[in-house]
Amino acid sequence: MTFIELDYLFVFLPLVVIGYYLLRGTIWANVLILAASYYFYGATTPWYLIPLIVTSLIDFLVGIRLSKTERQGARRAWLILSLTANLGLLGFFKYTPWLIGEINSGLASAGVGYALPVLAVVLPPGISFYTFQTMSYTIEVYRREMAAARNLVDYMAFVTFWPHLVAGPIMRARNLLRQLETLRPVIEPDEFRYALALIAWGLFKKLALADNFGAIVESADSVVQAHIPVPGLGLGLLFAYAFAGQIYCDFSAYTDIARGSAKLIGVDLVRNFQTPYFSTSPGEFWRRWHISLSSWLRDYLYIPLGGNRHGRWLEYRNLMITMTLGGLWHGAGALFVLWGIYHGAMLVFYRLVPIDRYLTRWLGRFGKWLSILLTFHIVCFGWILFRAHTDTILPLLRSMKFWRSQAPSELTYYYSRGIAILGTVVAITDYLGYRRDIEFVELFRRWNPYLVAGIATACYFGITIFARREAAQFIYFQF
Repeated sequence: MTFIELDYLFVFLPLVVIGYYLLRGTIWANVLILAASYYFYGATTPWYLIPLIVTSLIDFLVGIRLSKTERQGARRAWLILSLTANLGLLGFFKYTPWLIGEINSGLASAGVGYALPVLAVVLPPGISFYTFQTMSYTIEVYRREMAAARNLVDYMAFVTFWPHLVAGPIMRARNLLRQLETLRPVIEPDEFRYALALIAWGLFKKLALADNFGAIVESADSVVQAHIPVPGLGLGLLFAYAFAGQIYCDFSAYTDIARGSAKLIGVDLVRNFQTPYFSTSPGEFWRRWHISLSSWLRDYLYIPLGGNRHGRWLEYRNLMITMTLGGLWHGAGALFVLWGIYHGAMLVFYRLVPIDRYLTRWLGRFGKWLSILLTFHIVCFGWILFRAHTDTILPLLRSMKFWRSQAPSELTYYYSRGIAILGTVVAITDYLGYRRDIEFVELFRRWNPYLVAGIATACYFGITIFARREAAQFIYFQF
């Protein structure tokens, strides 16, 4: 089941919210949340529940053992067991086919007449997200930053909580688990309206913006794969712009709908985006983009590696390791690794040469906007690495130029018009939030209810008129 299905919006979600408030204050409330989450995740493919339940049970038991064990060696052994089980499951499902393919390619190149058998491993949706979430729980219990959960239902509800299960945000146990363990007040009318606004705005971004950006990306990708000559005209750059819009609107739309769905039963999920394309440097971009993953990598990888505490060169090493593994977390493939290395290199470069500071110091406000424009294009170049295939990456990079003698083709003219229209909507709404250091949707709390109702109506008609006939799956379901 997905957020954009009518069954979710008009059957599943209302029934769960009504059922929760009928059972609120009893032990059955979290039983309902757990059952609903299992149904939401496993309705189409029940076997997806097996690795989810396995990793949940392992970490619940490890948490209890950590709370009862005082010897540091034994505690470390329990933590290693948890990390090994989680990373082992993640590695098996996510990286086994890729590794086997790479090994077989190497054997074939070396003239070895043997190939490893190819395993038909299907990747369970969201395994990267819930694996990182359960790992953070055992790490925090190991560090004595929180007490171990004692109620299995509460803990399982925390791991499987349906709004954020498949594509985040990645929640810490000390935040989400504690909310689920306590009796939350009935949602106030203002918060109820805000929850509906989050869902409405998320649906608009997904169906009217992200999927139309995606249509341009798919069309451009098919042109490159078919080796169709497109004279002159920056097809690679248009591809990057379109995918920048698609992945941002798609992923942030999921987060908005997740936050709105959770808020209907009084649960607050963390903000995952904050106008990232208005960042003045790669470092600021990663503080505004996929915030829950960035903070996870910072707290559980970068800082344990030493962070910036042991000199500049070790700091650069730690940044490169963190971002490379962050790229690998997104997917099994050389381009994902290269994307992580690229962003790590940009973080290091900006520490060596803080271009944003120089431009702002020399040119003031104009310099700041130049920094934003430069950072946006640095990120867009990275999106080509993220989205392209190994056989299309070079043609896309070669076709980024706009300055050629040929006239623009009708195809790229069409792409540029679509990107400009969709991008204007994203830029204006994000700028309104950026001016106040919040997301655009958070302005709904401050605006007159009639204005918010008008925006909701506009979103409805925008979806009705501009949504594609068949909605595309959320991008991050594959991670």
